[in-house]
Amino acid sequence: MLLKNIGYLPIILIIAFAFFFSVELKSQQKEVFIRYNENYIKGLGESHDSNEDLHIDTFKERFSFLNSNTPLSIDYNDITYTYVRKYLSYKWYGKIIGLSTYYFPLFEKKLAQYGMPLELKYLAVVESALNPRAGSWAGAKGLWQFIPATGAQYGIKQNKYINIFFDPVGNTDSAVRYLKNLYLNLGDWNLAISAYNCGEGNVRKAIKKAGSKSYWKVRPFLPKETQAYVPSFIAVNYMFNFYKKHKINPSYFKYSFLDLKLIKTSKNTTFQELSKCYDLNLLKFSNPQFITNFIPQGSIVYVHSKISP
Repeated sequence: MLLKNIGYLPIILIIAFAFFFSVELKSQQKEVFIRYNENYIKGLGESHDSNEDLHIDTFKERFSFLNSNTPLSIDYNDITYTYVRKYLSYKWYGKIIGLSTYYFPLFEKKLAQYGMPLELKYLAVVESALNPRAGSWAGAKGLWQFIPATGAQYGIKQNKYINIFFDPVGNTDSAVRYLKNLYLNLGDWNLAISAYNCGEGNVRKAIKKAGSKSYWKVRPFLPKETQAYVPSFIAVNYMFNFYKKHKINPSYFKYSFLDLKLIKTSKNTTFQELSKCYDLNLLKFSNPQFITNFIPQGSIVYVHSKISP
């Protein structure tokens, strides 16, 4: 009798609303976010609490500014907005922004060397959170997360003493060359970034299934993990350009990688031996490619140029 009193239409509307709301929640829940090494993140500690709730129009204006000042596509949509909100929730992110002052000059130098957009430096942040010894379940390693098979094609090697996958210069140079080749082959930066994660072959399969080379049409056909890369890249771009607006105050790293100079060891040595001339902690931090304390003869070592031997 209750149905006769209130009619069927309101019931249908309630059911429809409930269904729509459920679908919307599932749509938000299906997004996959990149997972970073928990021990590394805990070691960074917390540096900010960005709870500021900005009007949606403010985000749109900022995305428009970024998009108009880069050759890359910084698109605003529900997906990229969701990723920005996710990255703003990371209380440790101020530490990454501070650490970037050490690595970014190296990244920018290499990107400029190969005629690449400097904003691609943010991809290393997405890949490793600037952890030079980062590793993944797929065997990817280093700042730019090179996998062994691709690394071998670009001259990255390792032995029981030295792992060039962890070398900031070697890893960066190879990553930039690989990205350039992917862009030349695919003709779109978002597709190149996706291919950097899942391989050019998988991106071409997704393009074929989508019947389009437009990234946002191709994205649903990419592997789930890969779908997170371009939105994460855009979110990191936003974070680095507008962190001050969100009251994030990083502790900037004291040195830049370009403050270092290269020396070549004339004999077998160790970190402890080199520490007679150079600061031990900075030596170890600047040379993650040495996986033991032993440094073989003929090795290239990065040392701080302001400290004389």
